[in-house]
This record gives sequence, C-alpha cells and structure tokens, in this order.
Amino acid sequence: MLALFAANHGAVMPALQPALQLRGGMSIGGVEPEQVATGLNLLLGVQGLMMIQNQEKIHEVYDVKATPISEFFTENGGAILTGLAIAGTMALGGSDPAECIAYGNIPTNLQNIKDFVAGTADKNGWGAPAKFLPLVVNGVLTAAMLGKIDAISSADAVKGFAIWFLANAVGLYALPNQAMEGWGIADMKPLDVSFTKLFGTMLGTMGAFAYQLADGKSAVESLGAAWAVNTAGLGASTFITNDGVGDPDKAKFWVGVGAVGAAAMLL
Repeated sequence: MLALFAANHGAVMPALQPALQLRGGMSIGGVEPEQVATGLNLLLGVQGLMMIQNQEKIHEVYDVKATPISEFFTENGGAILTGLAIAGTMALGGSDPAECIAYGNIPTNLQNIKDFVAGTADKNGWGAPAKFLPLVVNGVLTAAMLGKIDAISSADAVKGFAIWFLANAVGLYALPNQAMEGWGIADMKPLDVSFTKLFGTMLGTMGAFAYQLADGKSAVESLGAAWAVNTAGLGASTFITNDGVGDPDKAKFWVGVGAVGAAAMLL
C-alpha cells in the first residue's frame, strides 16, 4: 500500500518543492537520521494496518474490553498512522508537501467514507457532527491539496489540514469529555476517555508533521516533530495523568522508541 501511493505521485505544487530537504538530525551509533526516519515510518505503517484490520487483536494486546468508541478510534487511528507512513515515505522521496499530505490523508478519507456508509454514528447514537464533519472537511482539504479546488490553493489547504488536525488533537487530548460532547458523543467510560486521548495524540502526530512540512522543514525534521508530539502525548498519559490505554508497561516501548527516534531526527 505504501509503495502504491508513493509510486503514483506527480507535481502538484512546484512552488513548495525547494522547501523539501532530506537532511536533519544526528547519527546514533552509525545510524543516519534518514535511516531512523525510514525505519520508524515502516513501523508506523505496520502498526496502522494492524489497527485497521484487527481491532480485536489490538484490544487483546492492551488487555481491555472493546467499546464502540474504542473500536472507532482504533480503526480511524490506524488510518491516520498508515497515512503518516505514506506521507513520510513520499516526503523522504522528495515529493512536495501538498502531495505528501494529500496522499497521506487518503486512508482517513476512505475510513470516513466507510463509517458514513456503515452508519457508524447513527448506530452508536452519535450526533450529526461526528457523521458529517470528518467526511466533508477531510474530503475538501484532500481535493484542494491535489489542486482540484480553484478557490483553495494547495499551500493553504496544507496549512488548513495541519490546523484542523492540531485543533482537534488539543481538544480531544486536553478536554476529552467536553470535546466529544461537541461531536455529539456523551457518557463516555474511562476506557473511552483513554482512547479519545490516544486518538488525539495520533491527530497531533499527523498535524505536527503537516505543519512542519508546510513550514519548509526537511522531511526528517518534520518526522522528528511528529514523533516528538506522539511521544509527549503517550508519555504524559502513561506517567503523569495515568489514563493511558491498558498496561503502562506496554506503552513504554512506544515512548522509548519515540524518544530515541525523535532525538535522532531533531538534534
């Protein structure tokens, strides 16, 4: 899947092409930052595909009982991670920012369509915002980034995408209950809150990558920022607020990998 999206790209936004540099970070034990970024990208892709294809296994790994919200965020979070792996692969290959983020958002678009067709929001008694907003906003932004909407430039669409993801990330992570009420979802269980914050972390990870890339940072630096946000969110939930998903010991792997990886790509 990653190869399919990475291979089918052309010039959409030449004005931003010079902003893409590959270099950034430092070598750790002889491993170059680009190699770290490539390896972590592969890890993201594998994790994302697992979350999309087998929510039951993911809940089993974390030793938690699934709820409609935890299943929803597991599958949609998997789409985000898969998309980030696609976008990161393309960025490391030299594609322009708009193309990277547009193709990286396709898994999320497909997931939005799937949820809409399946009536996921209606079945769970969620409000209209949860049913329509992700589908419409992600669809419009993706089309604009691919140059299909004359009224919105590709550059503005990338910035809009970053703001859209980051704003939702902050709300879902910092104020999960209030943010979900705004989406028409109430009466969350403690596990639902944990998965809401985890999903907010994944939104922030993709949003940070898009923001940095649009700001002219290198592919490696942008991925480093993404992993820094991801690690901070997981670390805070695991060690500070103690409301992470499942056994904290299992989250330590991702926190450790993220900390080392982010340092290698940013320092």
